[in-house]
Amino acid sequence: MFANNTKFLDHIRRQTSLDQQHFQCSHCSKRFATERLLRDHMRNHVNHYKCPLCDMTCPLPSSLRNHMRFRHSEDRPFKCDCCDYSCKNLIDLQKHLDTHSEEPAYRCDFENCTFTARSLCSIKSHYRKVHEGDSEPRYKCHVCDKCFTRGNNLTVHLRKKHQFCHPCGESDQCPRPARDCLLCAV
Repeated sequence: MFANNTKFLDHIRRQTSLDQQHFQCSHCSKRFATERLLRDHMRNHVNHYKCPLCDMTCPLPSSLRNHMRFRHSEDRPFKCDCCDYSCKNLIDLQKHLDTHSEEPAYRCDFENCTFTARSLCSIKSHYRKVHEGDSEPRYKCHVCDKCFTRGNNLTVHLRKKHQFCHPCGESDQCPRPARDCLLCAV
């Protein structure tokens, strides 16, 4: 009857009495039982095209068509001539075609640098690390003093090595009791 559990729970929450609906829309004064229901409603004041298959809304019919094609369609009209790969857009196909090439697709344009790579991501990473000095570790763990060059790597380290369950500033989101969570106990 409902597309998913969230929609069912939203339906249940909508049945609450008005005195239990504490979140009010600033545009039309309609009231809601949860902040998320209010947020979903607020999108309707800005985005008038709603996906029939999920909660996504957008301002233009073309945006909705793109959303339907990329999110809900299994149609993959762009096919590789060299293998069985297929995809939903030309850009992804062009990226894939690079995998069939023996020649590097990109060359570093820094003076006297001979670095080449098969992907734009690799060239950008090389440039940051070698020519901009982005290989210096700037993110330090406050528990064990290990250092990382990327913030995301520090986050993964904190979760795996020190059992942190959420990023800083979100302790109210923690599912564990404060005594069991290193971050909440701080």
